[in-house]
Amino acid sequence: MLVTLIDRAGETVGKDELIAKVWPDVNVEEGSLRVHVSALRKALGVGQFGRKYITNVQGRGYSFLEPVTREQAGARKTSALVRSSNLPAPLDGMMIGRDEVVLQIRNRLRTERLITILGAGGIGKTTVALAVGQAALVDFAGAVFFLDLSVLRSKDQVIAAMASTIGLVAQPGDPEEALLEFLRSRKALLLLDSCEHLIEEVAEIADRICQHAPDVHVLATSREALRTAGEHVFRLQPLDCPPEQSGQTLDEILSYPAARLFLERVSARGVDLGLDADGAAFVAEICRRLDGIPLAIELAAGRAAIFGVRDIAARLAFRLDLLKPGRRTASPRHQTLRATLDWSHDLLSEIERAILRRVAIFVGRFTLEAALAVAAHEGTGRPEVTDAVGNLVEKSLIGARIDSWGASYRLLDTTRSYAMEKLIASGEHDGVATRHANYSIQMLKVSSATPIASASDWTEHLARYAQEIDNVRSALDWTFSPTGDPELGIELVVSAIPLWMHLSLVAECGSRVKQAIEVLGPERAVSGPLEMKLYGALGLAAMLTKGAAPEAAAYLRMALAIAEALGDDDYQLRVLWWLWSDRNINAEFGESLSLSESFRSLASRSGDPVHIAIGERMIGFVRHYIGDHAAARHHIEHMLALQDDTLRYDNIARFQFDPWVTAQVTLARVLCIQGLPEQAMEMLERGVAEALSIEHATTQCNVLAKACPVALFARDLAAAERFIVLLERAVMQGLSFWQAEGRGYRGVFHLMRGETEEGVRLIRSAFGNAEERVVTPPYPHFLGALAEGQSRQGKSPRLFTPWTRQSPIVSRMERSGICLNFFGSRVRSAEVQAPTKLHKTCSSAHWS
Repeated sequence: MLVTLIDRAGETVGKDELIAKVWPDVNVEEGSLRVHVSALRKALGVGQFGRKYITNVQGRGYSFLEPVTREQAGARKTSALVRSSNLPAPLDGMMIGRDEVVLQIRNRLRTERLITILGAGGIGKTTVALAVGQAALVDFAGAVFFLDLSVLRSKDQVIAAMASTIGLVAQPGDPEEALLEFLRSRKALLLLDSCEHLIEEVAEIADRICQHAPDVHVLATSREALRTAGEHVFRLQPLDCPPEQSGQTLDEILSYPAARLFLERVSARGVDLGLDADGAAFVAEICRRLDGIPLAIELAAGRAAIFGVRDIAARLAFRLDLLKPGRRTASPRHQTLRATLDWSHDLLSEIERAILRRVAIFVGRFTLEAALAVAAHEGTGRPEVTDAVGNLVEKSLIGARIDSWGASYRLLDTTRSYAMEKLIASGEHDGVATRHANYSIQMLKVSSATPIASASDWTEHLARYAQEIDNVRSALDWTFSPTGDPELGIELVVSAIPLWMHLSLVAECGSRVKQAIEVLGPERAVSGPLEMKLYGALGLAAMLTKGAAPEAAAYLRMALAIAEALGDDDYQLRVLWWLWSDRNINAEFGESLSLSESFRSLASRSGDPVHIAIGERMIGFVRHYIGDHAAARHHIEHMLALQDDTLRYDNIARFQFDPWVTAQVTLARVLCIQGLPEQAMEMLERGVAEALSIEHATTQCNVLAKACPVALFARDLAAAERFIVLLERAVMQGLSFWQAEGRGYRGVFHLMRGETEEGVRLIRSAFGNAEERVVTPPYPHFLGALAEGQSRQGKSPRLFTPWTRQSPIVSRMERSGICLNFFGSRVRSAEVQAPTKLHKTCSSAHWS
């Protein structure tokens, strides 16, 4: 096995190929291969950089990484170099997560004579280049030479240093010609480190070496490409970091090289952090905030060895001051993160420095159009900004990405923090922030006006504009700050409402809208379109996060009054829908029926077929809840017959749910009550599938919350459990009443399986205290289920105890002489003698 791997050193040998060569004509399982590889690794011990000689290339096979010397006649050049390699000795543990990169570059050097490792400062270009040099010693008969250019300042110094490094004695005449002549008949690999400050000079020298010395290869490291003929660029990426995901174990976090590097550097300080899962989560957060940049991680690890990971994670907002000096033996530009960034910044032109600090206002990705909007100012025109952005990408200070939407750009967080300091110091910050806020408003207006005609359009729209949310948040933070522009902030809040609702960020929307209303103040007349949209959004947010919240209707009525006064029919329709939903949640079915008829009447005057169809669905929904199921079915089927898929996605923004898919689930409820459970489940499955295909959390929650009781009533426990799990996954933070419903339905599910203790516990945890918890339409049913569970436990059912009477829904039920059954449909209290009988009636296989 060892001979086979050495014969292909530096290459990946497939598992099947390795088995075939080592055990020909013998049936050997892969498990035996792993056992022998493990034994071989143990026998060989540790190689360069503290790594194993043999690496497992996941999913492919194994590779022998370390240098192999082959003695063959004629293999060496007849004219040997005077000196052997000057590569510094490798430092154990300094390189983590780069084995595959080293292997790739070494293999490419066999066919590519000039490779530039490109990347931001501190990303590990030098470390990788040295590891490639060590691995390539055998390929170049030991003639691998390292030259640090960071201390040099001219082309003459580069040539002199290169000649000295390879052992060329000074000779009369042109030093460059002498160097080229010396290299012409020799084989070597030259590692030219930190070329960016002498980029033109190094490019010229490297190009001439490639032309005149056919067996000399050049591996350069730079923050900017040389851009010479024959150059091949290898863009070095940051180390992979653990994703932002809750519940990760320590082992899962340590499977990422950024986290392993962090802990290795802390351990090198003689400190054992003794991490548990919570501590590991802080390590993951640190690595993410530092963008997986090895130098930044190493410096942070040094501070964590003193202050601990929790403190470092909290203080990384001041990361440039936090990451104090690292290794004393490192080059000056690598001793602090600030020095690394200073090195890059000092090499920029004035216009490049200006553009870098101005685009630091963006959080996350931005487009060229966005950069032009904030950076083109006072003598800096669009062509200059465009050229500067391109140059900053070339110099690895801005990262670029091209996808289906076009090109977008991003500053690493560490670079952005550095550039933001420069922006504040320049006195330009407030002006740039104003342009940033204005650009965000225009971008949001374009977003809300973009037609969405299909599911793919909807998905792309969400993905395209979801990346803007952090910029919107940043702009709002500034506009409402002491030096900001609150009027601009109010306009930005109003413009952002559709985006928040598209992304189902309902609680955040409500918080920001409330902030804007507070800025308006009581003295401002509540009469304009801004106020209309603010109060409408605040009412909608209260309804979606709190359920039966009295303030929701108050805000919505204010918005409706303004819309009527302004004659804004489109916004009247929106608010009528929202207020209708709120009245249903509060079991005010008489008012909700009146609102649905008003909606249909207004929609008929406008002639919009979509709004007319939605009006039909609203009337059908209320008819279902008050027990007129035949009429409900008629209206909903009429609505579904008018379905127009090309318009449905635009209406999600207007009405917050997909109206067509919610109608399907409502119809399934009606069919189930009419004694058609098979048809109901078929309709339900279709509706749930459509809801899940739409990337809209509130639509999914609304549909799944309505699907759970239908499946439970139909006694399809498998489907019920599936819907409950999907609801639990779909619920986002802040959507409290859906969280409560999901827990309540799971409790009912356990009761139906005979698991009384767990069922009672879950229902109590969801709805056990009506004074403190949200109230939803199925609330009476949960009370009935809780009563049955208590009866099973031998306790007196507490369905109508004083604390339940405090629920406004239950109080209205008692006053009107009705009780809501499993679905909330009307059952006369005279027909029901006791809660137990009510439960038995509602649990029958078929009834109408």
